[in-house]
Amino acid sequence: MTDFKDRTPSQTPSCLSRGLIKASVLTAALRKAVTQNDVTEVQKISPGSNIAKTDYEDVVNSFLQDISFQPPDMIFDVGLKSRVENRLESYGISRKFITEIESCIATATKISSCSYPYTSPEVLEAIALYATYVISIDDITSNILPDLECYGSQLVLGQSQRHEILRGFTKFLGDQPRVFGAFGGDMIIKGTMEFIASAVIEQNQDSVHLSRDASDYLVFFRAKTGVAEPFAFFCFPEDINPEYRDLPKYVSAVPSIMLFLGYVNDLLSFYKEEIKQEDSPGFVQSYAKIHDCTALEALRQLRHETIKEVRKIRSILAKDAAMADRINQFIYGYIFYHLCTERYRLNELNIPAAHHARKRFQAMANA
Repeated sequence: MTDFKDRTPSQTPSCLSRGLIKASVLTAALRKAVTQNDVTEVQKISPGSNIAKTDYEDVVNSFLQDISFQPPDMIFDVGLKSRVENRLESYGISRKFITEIESCIATATKISSCSYPYTSPEVLEAIALYATYVISIDDITSNILPDLECYGSQLVLGQSQRHEILRGFTKFLGDQPRVFGAFGGDMIIKGTMEFIASAVIEQNQDSVHLSRDASDYLVFFRAKTGVAEPFAFFCFPEDINPEYRDLPKYVSAVPSIMLFLGYVNDLLSFYKEEIKQEDSPGFVQSYAKIHDCTALEALRQLRHETIKEVRKIRSILAKDAAMADRINQFIYGYIFYHLCTERYRLNELNIPAAHHARKRFQAMANA
């Protein structure tokens, strides 16, 4: 802008002109501010969010780049869903109830197929069946709460559960040591009891008021509600990694795999949760509140922690080339599931890997 002292007399504005110019400048400034606010509002994930879509896209895209994400090699098992339904029926689940949980079965077979593409058909079926049970229980928790509240004591006392899904689940759990080893099977059973107990707690309390010093509770409770330990041990089935030979090689990676499972879900489900304002605060928002930081700062920290756990997993298993290759398939496959699943709505964003994953999965499912 030209300074007044450099103007000629004819260029110097009168009082009226100065007033008009000031009014014009003020109007322009207000218009600019409104426009900027409108743009900012459009760029936010949702009206109630304080995170721009572009910021979230950057977090996800940089995470995928930092771990060298590649779509996994997998063949979609079109008969898996039918086999799971037949197994459910063999465990005493009625056809009527199987029909009611059909969407849970579809989700379970999809996440299992994506995450464990290297397993045998028998092991994949066992994983998908387990996932069906926990997804279904999570879906109907409020309807069977009294049964869940006494599940642990009934299991220890050898008493039969009242609801058919819990009776079937208990029968199925007895087969876990055969498929995943004695120690792995026991940890899957333990993790199941933790999942059911935490589902009851989650249903009965709205929220827990945590101080900053209690931040570890978020990860502690998240591992239980997310069934992290069973799904970590699913990476090492007995027919590929017999415990007598391989347990010392992989068991120290299990804690990091558990963290990875929760962190990836929290990172890639954030967009969906932020859009659905009625959802209770997720891990990211709770983390931000405890640590007195913004949600974006929490997201970036979560990205950092997830990358750190991926590096730990790879480092621990690096000495066994075959095991290292399979765990990479698991890492990429679990991420691929989130990228290609409509529930997470990542195809609405500028995340190229999500668009590619969606197209690729649709092509496999239709093949």
